[in-house]
Amino acid sequence: MKLPIAIVIPTFNRKHLLIQCLELLRTQTVKPELTIVVDDGSSDGTGEILSRDFPEVICLKGDGNLWWTGSVNLGIDYVLKSHPAIEAIILQNDDVNFKSDWIENLVTVAKENPKALIGSATVDVADGDTITYAGKTTHPWFAYSKYYHRGAKLSSLKEDLLIESFDLIGRGIYIPVEVFQSTGLFDYEHFKHRGDTELPLRAKNAGYKLLVTSRAIVMEYTGTTASVDIKEKYSLNDIKSKFFDFRSSAYWKYRYYYGKILSKNNPVQHHFFFVCRMFIHLGGFVSRLRLW
Repeated sequence: MKLPIAIVIPTFNRKHLLIQCLELLRTQTVKPELTIVVDDGSSDGTGEILSRDFPEVICLKGDGNLWWTGSVNLGIDYVLKSHPAIEAIILQNDDVNFKSDWIENLVTVAKENPKALIGSATVDVADGDTITYAGKTTHPWFAYSKYYHRGAKLSSLKEDLLIESFDLIGRGIYIPVEVFQSTGLFDYEHFKHRGDTELPLRAKNAGYKLLVTSRAIVMEYTGTTASVDIKEKYSLNDIKSKFFDFRSSAYWKYRYYYGKILSKNNPVQHHFFFVCRMFIHLGGFVSRLRLW
């Protein structure tokens, strides 16, 4: 059974992870009408493998400069222009694992909650049980965040979660097509990477709910994110990559424009939030700083 949805997966030189992801999509109890892989200039044979082994996949090519935001925008734009019957787009990473009912459960929750973007709760693939993401709350002025159930065991929960989140991440997120039609695509100019949270925030400002469900679980490989974000210890040499590299979650430009969206262009709130957020990142950096 196929549903009028498209799934968009950006990739770059991770063919082994991508193959696993696509094979899992083949086992889904319900399948998307379109499966789109955006290959941003891979040199590891990704394109050849897709052409030979996955003929059902639409492969769009980048030149290596799209990164996450440009890649998903390319896939979304293709859907909007070429397949007007598609009702929703699911964004997924290639470095994940999921069960055969993941799409079915995600779509079911979406149909039960119209006018909402639905995120998948994530667990560590190492045990398939430790929650790494189930939504969060963020103070709109002081910028500190609390992540719901992080570190808890999924098996210990007494009931399924459906949590209203402050924003959403791009790992297994269901977005109605009408969101892109009304708010536009992801902001590549200001969020070349790490752009997944900004569009849901704009959608929330436009009246959509942001929900995370544990009925659709994604298992993530926690060691495949940007290396600067997963370091246990920093040195002074890491300052540049931590705060001035667009791949870092603490990249100043990303945080600046995120605060602008959050504050709905209120300049006082915007700058107060931005300064607080950067101090939080600086505090985290200093707490893991090793001087010898």
